[in-house]
Amino acid sequence: MGEMNLCIDIGNTSTKAALYGLNQEMKYYKPFTVEDFENVKNEHRPTVLVSKTGEDEELEMRLSDSDYLNHKTSLPIEIDYKTPQTLGRDRIATAVGAYKMDAEATWLIIDLGTCLTMDLVVNGVFQGGLISPGVQMRFKAMNHFTAGLPLAELDYEQKFPGKSTEESMQIGVCESITHEINGYIHQLNKQFSNLKIVDCSSVKLHFAKEVKNKIFARPKLVVEGLNQIIEHNVKNK
Repeated sequence: MGEMNLCIDIGNTSTKAALYGLNQEMKYYKPFTVEDFENVKNEHRPTVLVSKTGEDEELEMRLSDSDYLNHKTSLPIEIDYKTPQTLGRDRIATAVGAYKMDAEATWLIIDLGTCLTMDLVVNGVFQGGLISPGVQMRFKAMNHFTAGLPLAELDYEQKFPGKSTEESMQIGVCESITHEINGYIHQLNKQFSNLKIVDCSSVKLHFAKEVKNKIFARPKLVVEGLNQIIEHNVKNK
């Protein structure tokens, strides 16, 4: 089958991976276990690239330093960021993944998971973005830092005004995230005429009806970007 690429995403909540051959996804793993790693390694001897934003101690014991994506890795895009050494590896990978979908477009990359990140890629340059608390982080913060608020659960069906404390919290978290996302889209649409949006979130997003941009759902964008980075380095050896 030729050269194989194993792209691993060690996230805050789980580890995922994809095996690529001839630039096509051969198998996707969620979760990706140490046993999976050993089987893929022994059978295919793949080139490995890892995005690490969380912890997976058992798997990490089997990886080498050279397996990890870092700010010095050669990329098909440029990074315009004051502290590239602190830039989340998942944010780098998704920026590359979006760019490879359409190199001519201006991309807004939205990832709602443990945190909400929104990043901008213009003319093949990662411009930076924003990081704010994700859904569960907002709920846990209200519960932890107050004496009277419960730990509420996600519910996008609740509508303002809330008729109970729990409903009010659910609306406060879900609606604030929705307005935050749609507000930035509205702002960026004033600056860019060809803005495209790629959503790689683990939580469902709700876009306003007036958002007319092309929106692509790509929950595997981290591993897709990692594969493109491997391919870029192979071509440029």
